[in-house]
Amino acid sequence: MPGIPAATITTPTNDTRVEDSVVVKGTAQNIGGDYWLWITLYDYNANRHHPQEGPLAISSDGQWETTASFESSGRYDITALAADQNASEILLQYQSASQSRADYPGLSAIPSGCITLASVTVSRT
Repeated sequence: MPGIPAATITTPTNDTRVEDSVVVKGTAQNIGGDYWLWITLYDYNANRHHPQEGPLAISSDGQWETTASFESSGRYDITALAADQNASEILLQYQSASQSRADYPGLSAIPSGCITLASVTVSRT
């Protein structure tokens, strides 16, 4: 039986100031099979969750890396999620629709079937 999904965000650290994009790095364990790893940005000003490119690939030693893009200045939570199949499909559909429209409105809520694994708060100036 697989273990409980877990992840850390190692970069950036809590209370970091970021530019319009930042490399996000971390570690993950027990992701795969029933769960996929996703990163979302929660925009405090807009009260919206912005799924980033995903699901993320995890290297054999448990490392992952992606680039997160911030649309406007303000405070954001960068969150690592374990998404089950249904939630992952919702996130993929959001990405596909947003890319085809070149409009990324964000989601009002994280899809059910997601487990929050780690989160850091950053500010874009």
